[in-house]
Amino acid sequence: MQYFDIHTHQPSVRPNDIAIVNIDSFRNKFEFLPKETGIPSERNYFSCGIHPRYIDDVERQLDELQKYLSLPEVVLLGEAGFDKLAQASVFLQQDVFLAQADLAEEYCKPMIIHCVKAWQEIEAAKNKIKPRVPWIIHGFRGNDILATQLIRQGFYLSFGEYFNLQAVRMAWPGRLFVETDDKPVDVRIVYKKIAEALFIEESRLVEQVAENVARLGLIK
Repeated sequence: MQYFDIHTHQPSVRPNDIAIVNIDSFRNKFEFLPKETGIPSERNYFSCGIHPRYIDDVERQLDELQKYLSLPEVVLLGEAGFDKLAQASVFLQQDVFLAQADLAEEYCKPMIIHCVKAWQEIEAAKNKIKPRVPWIIHGFRGNDILATQLIRQGFYLSFGEYFNLQAVRMAWPGRLFVETDDKPVDVRIVYKKIAEALFIEESRLVEQVAENVARLGLIK
């Protein structure tokens, strides 16, 4: 079975796993190209974006980001989003997020979204942009009510090791992804937990996530 990890900071080393590895959102100032990392390209793709906690020289960051979005192995834009615990003002975060959302449309890259205590802002942004590319909320730990609200607005939800059982059931089958984020956990453990929450075989979950990945055209 081929396990997909939609958002991680650790490259996949298993032959049958595929990971979308986050380039650390300008903490390292994008000092390397994905092909220069030594990470096996047949099992790993990349995401990159301006994380709300690492907003700095915005013009430079956006210029750098565009260089990466032109690479075929970069398949998602992000993490991008809103974080009420970040130092940057919400107004600046909004400007940076909307600029990235425009780039996601231009380069046809789905977005992987970081959202902390800012659901109203992320929903307002989606209503304003009306994106053609999918928006995926990463590390979703909200309840079933919020999950239902987001799904109705067209969001996809990605779940890690800790999640709300009812929210997972709301996202199943077609709006659900699986991730490890920055946790040192085997993605198979996360799949096992989610499959148990859904009362399905793990293989069924693996197949469905692969189908969701294919439907979004993430991996060509």
